[in-house]
Amino acid sequence: MDYTKLFIGGYVSGIQKFLYSISSKKAAVSLKGRSFYLIQYMENTSKQLSEELKEAGAQTVEIIYCSGGKFYILADCSNKAVEVVKKFTKTAKEDLWKEHLGQLSINISCTPFSENSDGSVNTDGLQNVAPGHLWIIINNEFAKQKSQKFKDLLTLGYKDYFCPIPVGGKNKVCAITGVESPDCVQLNVDEDDTVTYVLPSVKRQIQLGESLRNQQHFKSFEDYASNTYLGVLRMDVDGLGQKFIKGFTSINEYKVFSSRLVKFFSYEIEKMQKEQEFRDFLNIIYSGGDDLFIVGRWDKTIDFADRIRKETAKNFPKDGITISGGVAVVHPKFPIAKAAEMAGQAEEQAKTFRNGEKNAFHFLGKTVSWNKEFDYVKNFKDEFIQLITNYKMSKGILHKIMMYDFLAQTNKQLAREGKAEDFSYIWHMSYYLTRMIEREEKNLAVKDFCTNLRDRELMGNNGRNLELMALAARWAELLLRDLDN
Repeated sequence: MDYTKLFIGGYVSGIQKFLYSISSKKAAVSLKGRSFYLIQYMENTSKQLSEELKEAGAQTVEIIYCSGGKFYILADCSNKAVEVVKKFTKTAKEDLWKEHLGQLSINISCTPFSENSDGSVNTDGLQNVAPGHLWIIINNEFAKQKSQKFKDLLTLGYKDYFCPIPVGGKNKVCAITGVESPDCVQLNVDEDDTVTYVLPSVKRQIQLGESLRNQQHFKSFEDYASNTYLGVLRMDVDGLGQKFIKGFTSINEYKVFSSRLVKFFSYEIEKMQKEQEFRDFLNIIYSGGDDLFIVGRWDKTIDFADRIRKETAKNFPKDGITISGGVAVVHPKFPIAKAAEMAGQAEEQAKTFRNGEKNAFHFLGKTVSWNKEFDYVKNFKDEFIQLITNYKMSKGILHKIMMYDFLAQTNKQLAREGKAEDFSYIWHMSYYLTRMIEREEKNLAVKDFCTNLRDRELMGNNGRNLELMALAARWAELLLRDLDN
């Protein structure tokens, strides 16, 4: 069968480690510079490959997606076009190795196909299959290349890979990546006369980040924290890979969807960050493809995550798109690489919530469903703050509820271990709230609130409400602490 088109996919591996594995020195500008560098690299690489395909005789070449470390290109199919892709891939791998010494690698693959009038495709010896089969072929090839990502680079020379690398002497350690290399260059001299060295590529990324800082006026992470905790937020669209494989009846449908997705993550989220509520408190380090990484004041990162999930539902109402994420709350001077790792673990907690139900958010040590549970927690957090601030309700109730939840969670662990449970905390909780109700007889707002907790909320939903209430109490406690300071 004659295939008239070529489906080309490009994927950069190592992005997570590249972005997050840095020291705290110049972390803000380094991260921003690295993020922008990745965006530029993917755009330039996809454009360069497109130009080489055109020079090789392809009349039609179209970049249908370029974001989040991936690009997809449609082009006229020919033997010459396939050879261009192979040659380009080899050169791109070599260039990336020389620039980043294995921190990043690129995988590029292609498959010939033809499209039928009903949107189905013929490819890989199969006829009338869903267009998602093209993504399956490309992703399978990505997986193979990723497991052998430096195989083709052995032609660069034996000694580059297998001979001992000298350490010490003229070698310097890059202050950002920790890589020891004779190529390190001086970055600056610190106040204590310590000379800082970095790899040439890192210096260019820092300079790029500083240029962006001058244009966008972003600050250090400590400045964003505003004398409180720092929040590190990571979010990711749920099941997007399966959406690409099973969710479209034609390539044109995919093109329309991907255009909307890129617009949302590349432009709409940045537009939201510039609103008065967020602009002085958040720094979008990375937002592209289907995921994002944001650093800022801890409470604003939580609020922004909530805003993003609402805007996701608003922008993709018929696509079944949901987004999960997690926030790590840390001291402003906490190592940003470790904080990013913790945020990634929080995101993973959300992704595995209720056996992979997803559409969830993990923060302050607990995971909640975006569907009703987060709003439940948020509403009670607001009520706690209002009653404590305006109606003089004792802050002690926050610690009591958190303690009762701790005892309830301990009981669950005892049950899992086949040990006897202790339910005395239920009576203690009821007694504590009853005494509060009696003391607040004339303070109707507090009295009614405590009565509602005792008689309806805390023991409802098989104990889940107590867990959610404890999260609301912890959230309120941290916010009140900031108010007091």
